[in-house]
Amino acid sequence: MDREFVIGPHQVSFDITNKCNLRCLHCYNSSGTNLQSENELSDIEVLKFIEEFRDIKLLNFCFCGGETLLRKNLILKCCKKLREYDCYNLAIVTNGILLTNDVADELISAGINKIQISLDGIKPSSHDHLRNKEGAFNGAINAIKILSEKNVDVGIAFTPTSYNIEEIIGIRNLMLEYGLSKATLRVQPLMIMGRATENVSKILPSQDQYRKLVKLIGDLNREETGIQIDWGDPIDHLIRFTQQNFLTNNCTVRCNGEIIVDPYLPLVVGNLRKHSFTEYWDAGFKDIWNSELVKKLSECLLCIEDMDLQNNKYLPDSFKNGDIYIDLIDDDFEKNQKLLIKDFVS
Repeated sequence: MDREFVIGPHQVSFDITNKCNLRCLHCYNSSGTNLQSENELSDIEVLKFIEEFRDIKLLNFCFCGGETLLRKNLILKCCKKLREYDCYNLAIVTNGILLTNDVADELISAGINKIQISLDGIKPSSHDHLRNKEGAFNGAINAIKILSEKNVDVGIAFTPTSYNIEEIIGIRNLMLEYGLSKATLRVQPLMIMGRATENVSKILPSQDQYRKLVKLIGDLNREETGIQIDWGDPIDHLIRFTQQNFLTNNCTVRCNGEIIVDPYLPLVVGNLRKHSFTEYWDAGFKDIWNSELVKKLSECLLCIEDMDLQNNKYLPDSFKNGDIYIDLIDDDFEKNQKLLIKDFVS
């Protein structure tokens, strides 16, 4: 592929906010309590960012969080613009608590065509414990009921823990009960980052539990109910992307404007308050996966246990105390990455 003619990514994941109405035990970015949530982009700054995709024709734009619906009105404005720009798919992830019938209609009318709800057990106690709030289960179930009657693609996200891992069967059956036979049930290992590092001893499944879960997912998928259960490995793409001449196809932007290579790597390469996304793309972000520093960082995450950066035996100490900032435009990226690479153990 001639990189000169590629003007942007196919997909964008944007944390519209890191404020949250929950304090989930497993939250990988500590939503609601992290510093980013106190310095979010203003509505004007967000809309300016969205306008950069006028000519890129995105395949997918996902509003992530935090709890996304805390900035519902801004999301509606963004969707209007993205639809005008022929973005193919508009998605949102939410815990469902704020999703009423009217809110669902507003989102769908604005162009949202995929809504993902988190459901971490078929027992109210399981979901509420992980979400750290009594009544969170009822909010999620109510949202699923509402969406089951709408013309929208519904996704369910399930986080397996040591105490809820066998409830996946009940979740699959609940989806069938509500007529979500074409929906996707997304499952991936617990990411030991953020708030999860504080609670890992209480919620992390054993290796034996994970093995049984993967086998169970295979068995359930062979039943051909129409529901696809996807088992995702958060480490897999770090291996694949760095072992080939990979052109960046997914951009992740935090609520404070920081442009990151990947949610699992402690590296920030720009900020929308300094320069436009397009300028960062042209300055090297489109080839960031081919940089030696990103490859070195990716090699340090071989399994989900390595996502706990404080206890990662492969990472230099310089990467264990928070993100490293190297601005692709304002800093000498090549010089800085060479200095940092010296700290890595072969």
